[in-house]
Amino acid sequence: MLADRRLVEKTPRQGYVVKQLNLTEIHELYDVRLALETYIMEQVCKTGLDEATLTALEQRWIKLQEALPEMIVDPVSVDETFHDVLARAVGNRAMMDMLRGIDDRIRFVRTFDITNADRLAATCEQHLEILEAIRRRDAAKAVAVLRRNLEGGRIQAESAVKEALANAHAIYG
Repeated sequence: MLADRRLVEKTPRQGYVVKQLNLTEIHELYDVRLALETYIMEQVCKTGLDEATLTALEQRWIKLQEALPEMIVDPVSVDETFHDVLARAVGNRAMMDMLRGIDDRIRFVRTFDITNADRLAATCEQHLEILEAIRRRDAAKAVAVLRRNLEGGRIQAESAVKEALANAHAIYG
């Protein structure tokens, strides 16, 4: 399963090795994620989102925002669920599988994304802006805020990878 998700590399007759962090691959995965989610936003804005789902998402992110500076236990899972619900609304199973596959591959670096109250506050605000744009069926606004949200995650992930590589180099030379 780890090899299928490209988290370890299998070498025939030698075994498995944990895959090294690679900034190029991480950027490529974020690029694909942005392309998929841009399409998802456009489709959700075009077809709309049922009121119960929209309200539940809004209430979840308002509750998180109101609890700040208190941090939640697993912000990555909460964030993935938000994006997954929107992808599910489009109804394209292949697209959902691709998005989940990307999430699986970048989850480790994403754990360094929402690590403080300021980043969680920005994420809450961005998700609420996205939901308001969906409510108004304003695809341009939804995509613009989505781009800002994902780019913030990409920057955090890149910083975390660079720091991890520097620490590993300092320890193991």
